[in-house]
Amino acid sequence: MTEVRLHDVELVPERTLGGPTDDEPLRGRLTFGWDVLPADHDDMPDHWTSYVGAAPDREFRHLLLVCSFRPETPAGRGEFRHASLGVALSTPDDGVRPVARLIDPGERTRPVATSRTGMKVTVTTGLVDVGLDKPSGGEPERNEWIVRGHGASQPDPQWEFRRIKGFPLVGDHPVAALVELVPGRLNTAEVLVAAEVEHRSWGIRRYRARLAPSPHAIVLAR
Repeated sequence: MTEVRLHDVELVPERTLGGPTDDEPLRGRLTFGWDVLPADHDDMPDHWTSYVGAAPDREFRHLLLVCSFRPETPAGRGEFRHASLGVALSTPDDGVRPVARLIDPGERTRPVATSRTGMKVTVTTGLVDVGLDKPSGGEPERNEWIVRGHGASQPDPQWEFRRIKGFPLVGDHPVAALVELVPGRLNTAEVLVAAEVEHRSWGIRRYRARLAPSPHAIVLAR
């Protein structure tokens, strides 16, 4: 069992050619938290436990990260459209780096209704009437991703978050990595968040926030 404490994150607007120069940082819309757990804790996924058990001579940590997206406020308008969370694992020695052997999720999905329509053509006394013919019954569904992970077995894992129809990008979104450590060295993680916010009148604005090393240093092992 773990308890992740969330910290408010200030999102700094990216400066783009032709874009506004007086954009204020976005505050109160994103919080971020983490925990570093031993590889033998009780809440480890079974297949992660099996992976660790098959490599008794190697050392691992369970890195848990949580991004929490908040709805728009009068002081922070716009809806989150897309976001990404990137992790750079490192040691003081540039030649060796920790590796995220496993990541979770690889993909997290939600069911979305799809409307299928067919073409209906009616010919009456030389006139052609073309319309849409909707099938009877409930609308079919397909799964679309809301979180997608990249970079398993790499030192730079990354997750993408996006809104889809019926599921705005709000609430808590936990992700995790099983990190193989470099023994005998300080192992750390630096986190960078990027987000796209869609304003009704301003269009899309892009923001970034570097969450480590200060004030959110993540030390995996000393």
